[in-house]
Amino acid sequence: MNLVEQLIKLRERLTHVGFVGERKAMALFSLGFYATIFTIMGLIAMSNLPEWTACFFGLAACYGIGFFALAADWFWGRWFAIGLGNGGLTMAVMSLVLTLLRDPDVFGEIFLQMAIFGLTHAIVSGALRGEKMAAVYDARAEWRQRWKLDDQGVLRIKHSVTRTAASLPGLIMFALGPREGAAMAILAVGVVGLCGLLRGRTWGVIALGGAGIAAIASSFGASHEYFFSLGAAPLQIASVPPAMFGVLSGVLLVLAALPFTKPVLAFVLRRRTA
Repeated sequence: MNLVEQLIKLRERLTHVGFVGERKAMALFSLGFYATIFTIMGLIAMSNLPEWTACFFGLAACYGIGFFALAADWFWGRWFAIGLGNGGLTMAVMSLVLTLLRDPDVFGEIFLQMAIFGLTHAIVSGALRGEKMAAVYDARAEWRQRWKLDDQGVLRIKHSVTRTAASLPGLIMFALGPREGAAMAILAVGVVGLCGLLRGRTWGVIALGGAGIAAIASSFGASHEYFFSLGAAPLQIASVPPAMFGVLSGVLLVLAALPFTKPVLAFVLRRRTA
């Protein structure tokens, strides 16, 4: 048996892994941890770092929504949580790589924090995989019947929700972080677009794509340093400029809208020719 066949068999085994409740609890623990931590940081920032207050509370809300949706067994909760896990892992790796390239002396100081950040997000993403986990959420028949979706339609929504969720933490940092030219309107359009997508509205897809393009465009005017201080001790988050968060989030939002491009265009053309 060659390596490819072994990997395929391993993947098939992993998709049938049980312990659904235990894996769900692991994911909820990580999401709840970050929702709590960012809430505490937001409360501290209100008096010490007011320019970071909105950003921390925004991140707390993002992880809080992921926690609630997953705990409540909403059909899109698993996708949203996996997206947060993917986004957090990507941000951790990006932060480590860019810090190593731009400021190697600081790499050792942030390695442990970023490694823990990435690992806990990888746990969220990995723990929620598999058919048995999907059966609790998106594989349920009632919501597919209500939306009248086939397997291809479900796959489109899955990719869009996952990519949008992955973009949100970076978009929040880009829009609400302490820098000139805040992009709060882009964040608002992205959130509204996600709500529209989950309600099956075409305008939701358009809003996601528009927010992604706007985030990428506004990233070119962002500053090139990304630091903050806590009290008297300077704490460097990583050598990651806000523009990187904006570009990454924008690309993910555009990719979130991409699966619906063909169906939306076909629908518009049918309306025009009717």
